[in-house]
Amino acid sequence: MHEDICTLALDKLVSLVVLPFHRTWSIDGSVESEDNNIRTLNCSVLDRAPCSVGILVDRGYLGRSTSIVAPQSSFYVAIVFLGGKDDREALAFAERMAKDSTISLTVIRLVSTTNEAVDSDWDSVLDAEELKCFRYNDVDERYVMYIEEAVKDGPQTTFLLRSIADKYDLIIVGRRYEVQSSQTVGLSEWSEFPELGTIGDLLASPDFNCRASILVVQQQRMMRQ
Repeated sequence: MHEDICTLALDKLVSLVVLPFHRTWSIDGSVESEDNNIRTLNCSVLDRAPCSVGILVDRGYLGRSTSIVAPQSSFYVAIVFLGGKDDREALAFAERMAKDSTISLTVIRLVSTTNEAVDSDWDSVLDAEELKCFRYNDVDERYVMYIEEAVKDGPQTTFLLRSIADKYDLIIVGRRYEVQSSQTVGLSEWSEFPELGTIGDLLASPDFNCRASILVVQQQRMMRQ
């Protein structure tokens, strides 16, 4: 089936495919069911898609609202931004959402307190430019809040996210697969589902008790032959 999805996305010039996470939750927040066929499908699409891909961890009725697609006066969305191409893609998606006046968006940038070497100076330039355009040109400040939080390692990031997670209906993160940074040190060893990336896996973990829905975004990869 992943071949059908990828072919259709290519034929229709789709920019983003959103897939459901393979877990569902019961009303008390515990895991209700798992479908490993869906997980296999998701991983195959992530590997082969000719466009960007999102995996939606839909907790719907567990969050602040009854459904992530239900009409309401205000829908609270956060994007956790560490940097890199997947985070920039997630930011671009959040930017489009912010044009809807019913969306209240918070951009939470996690800034490292360490003097770590930057993997890609060009990535840093692109991050800064994307955030600058987003903050000053592209959004209505009445509905958008920008926050920078300094963290030194994975445990501090976990503490911060745990403190804010239930303030939102939807949290958007970049997948950042196999991307290392001081803000996530010590977290990847505990990740259960690589398809969600380190931060997405943390937020989706039953142990984290996050009741918001999660959207994990991966920017389009080079197509493999």
